[in-house]
Amino acid sequence: MLLEELSFTEVEEYLQKEDTMLIPVGSVEQHSEYGMMGTDFIAAEGIARAVGKKLNLLVAPTVNYGVSPHHMSFKGSATLSPATFIRVIVDLMRSFLSHGFQRIFFINGHGGNVGPLTVAMQEVKMQGAAGQLAFFPWYEGLRDTGLIEELFQSQDGLHATPSEISLTMALRPAAFTGKKKKEGEVTTIAHPWPLTAEEMRSIFPDGRMNAASWLASEEKGRLVFKLAVETLVEKIREQQKVKLPSTG
Repeated sequence: MLLEELSFTEVEEYLQKEDTMLIPVGSVEQHSEYGMMGTDFIAAEGIARAVGKKLNLLVAPTVNYGVSPHHMSFKGSATLSPATFIRVIVDLMRSFLSHGFQRIFFINGHGGNVGPLTVAMQEVKMQGAAGQLAFFPWYEGLRDTGLIEELFQSQDGLHATPSEISLTMALRPAAFTGKKKKEGEVTTIAHPWPLTAEEMRSIFPDGRMNAASWLASEEKGRLVFKLAVETLVEKIREQQKVKLPSTG
């Protein structure tokens, strides 16, 4: 179920039997010549909606923009400051908690959002809000299964990875007409973190971070998507078993 398609009375009916909302969150940033600017939010949204469908849970509209300052030397990238992102996430959680949602789970597609998401949840709890708040990077734990190694032979890397590009190929195949496909080189570079936008472009001039992006394919994306959805379904089922503290 998509929140954007419901009336307020349908939301009221949902809350009579269910207390959970999923919120996809990503970023708008370069993913090399091989991938899309919207990779992170497209992946998070696609997976969140599939998980919501399997579990019959409500999925909120996607938070497309994230914390991506290190990509700002690449044209088309956009970023929120950490403070702005935190404020947005805090306001969203407070809004939905006020309506009676008791479990709010973010499906995250961008590593730069991890710290701010954590702080936002701490802020809401410091304000005394009751409820279960959590976020799940869709990619977390996939490498432990062996699938990523099998598909990409230790060349998935850190950014513009063939796994995330494959996933978005499966979700939006038409968008890859004209994207770069030629094989390049993977160079593992030791570097500090975080980086400024200028440092990022200097160290990783084509936007890839130790990733063989050309290994991506739509077929591999379907496998990554299936595993990511299955993994998240199991995680969320486990989280929903957690008893909420009594506030009475």
